[in-house]
Amino acid sequence: MNAMDCIAARKSVREFDARPVEKGKLEQIVRAALCAPTGMHLYDSLHLSVLATHGAVDRFTALARKQSGDVQADPAHGAGALIVVSGKRPNMPVENANAACMIENMLLAATDLKLGSLYVFGAIHSLCGSLQEHDFRKLLNLPDEFTPLGSVALGYCAEKFEPRKEPKNNETKVDFIF
Repeated sequence: MNAMDCIAARKSVREFDARPVEKGKLEQIVRAALCAPTGMHLYDSLHLSVLATHGAVDRFTALARKQSGDVQADPAHGAGALIVVSGKRPNMPVENANAACMIENMLLAATDLKLGSLYVFGAIHSLCGSLQEHDFRKLLNLPDEFTPLGSVALGYCAEKFEPRKEPKNNETKVDFIF
């Protein structure tokens, strides 16, 4: 699919089926993340944790439920995989921008591979500094100097993958200045 069609087709999926995401597809999505632009070329300030199975994602979901107190919470919506982007300098805007670029590349790569995807931020942010943080960091195999910044839930859509034809956003004001 060409780039503009992929961008137009990408949408957030909140219902995944039980099929696992193949290792080869996860590797392609990780490669897309590693191709993202990185401000100041500080590639070593970023870290990816790939929860590659439903079981690993379920452990993340259990931590999010424990942290929130909501036994129904499902921040990954039953996804088959979750990729968490972490950074060494979470208080620096460029680090968050770098993570966002990686995340967008992964979202687009998933769309190109006919996988559903969802940008998961709230649960990641809530687990940082919570009573579950130690277990969360252990699940991610995360070195001490890194802080989780955001993530992408991935999987096969429970309903037929239907790319969007028109942009969802028709409210953002745009001014062309010539």
